[in-house]
Amino acid sequence: MMKNTTKAVFGRFDYDALNISAKKMKALEESAADIQALGRRSTQQAYDLGVLLEKASELVEPGTFEKWIAQRCDISSKTARNYRSVARNLEAYRERAIELAISPTVLFHLASASEDKVEAALAHAEEHGGIRVSEVKALLSDASEETPKAVTSVGLADVGGLSGLRALIDVKTKSGVAAFIESAAALVAEVSKILESKPEGKRLQKTLLIPVLEPLARTAKRSLGNILLLDVPGDIDVRKISERELPGASHWHKVFKTLDHLGNRESWPEVKRLEAWLQQEVLPLLDWATSRTKQPEWPLAAPTLEGQAHFIGHEAASFEGSGDEDEALTTYVPPTMFAGIGGALDDEGSNILSFGPAERRTGLRTPKSLMRKPAEAS
Repeated sequence: MMKNTTKAVFGRFDYDALNISAKKMKALEESAADIQALGRRSTQQAYDLGVLLEKASELVEPGTFEKWIAQRCDISSKTARNYRSVARNLEAYRERAIELAISPTVLFHLASASEDKVEAALAHAEEHGGIRVSEVKALLSDASEETPKAVTSVGLADVGGLSGLRALIDVKTKSGVAAFIESAAALVAEVSKILESKPEGKRLQKTLLIPVLEPLARTAKRSLGNILLLDVPGDIDVRKISERELPGASHWHKVFKTLDHLGNRESWPEVKRLEAWLQQEVLPLLDWATSRTKQPEWPLAAPTLEGQAHFIGHEAASFEGSGDEDEALTTYVPPTMFAGIGGALDDEGSNILSFGPAERRTGLRTPKSLMRKPAEAS
């Protein structure tokens, strides 16, 4: 005669054999259903899984939990530890990690890292649009090849080897980015304040803006130059980045050149276009350059010849009575386009137009209608 049994066995796990109560068994089964329904590919799912595993681990003894998660949910104890570490140690970075789409494997490595290394990894991801496993390993290996604990940031310059060099670069990069963000933020605040306080219907006065905006723009430009030229060989002045160091068509080159123009009053647009330039170009570019989103959208439309006009050399004299002392008339010099084919101006700054070869010019010109026709037509 067979004996009836009430043993509870779910998914190869025998709850009765480990004396797990019916109440805990029900809670564990609900957790198992949630875990199995949850994918483990996205950053959000990695955090959610870690939270579920943490809650389930509180229902049973440590040794029992490892058996349960392996037999009931088909998750190894090592994998479970990784996800639980993410939930415990990286909760403060959850929103940033999800926004940057940090992979679960990268999170596993960062879960046991120090706060400064986690910050460095997230900063790298923000700057480069993500971070690979190999990159986070390299970042953490710098910490594993630790310089002596007594070494401070000041004494770091005396640490030899690749670990010391990488640590120096890391410090330089972090301080450089922080300096640029700080100077750019100060510039944004001043430009915004100027635009908000401007009386309606009035134009901005360059004389009032120059002592405020010029020094801030120069500081921001130099900070950005130090970052952009970190790995460029040669003796290059960070104030004069050319297309050889940074492609002229690139967005960062546009940011650098805009700061360059803002830091030089001679490159500013004329007064009637100054407000639009600050509002529609300078502020959007600074917002783009300091954005914390993964891939911020480029704020400017494709450049046109008309839109580029105020960046080319100095501005032409304006005949409009705007009241700006910068719009004074200068000595008029006719452009060379009025010179005839083969002609040239007699002297620099001359207002005499040339209509013939230089070798035939002797004093006054004979009107064409009075010149004798050649004997034979060629």
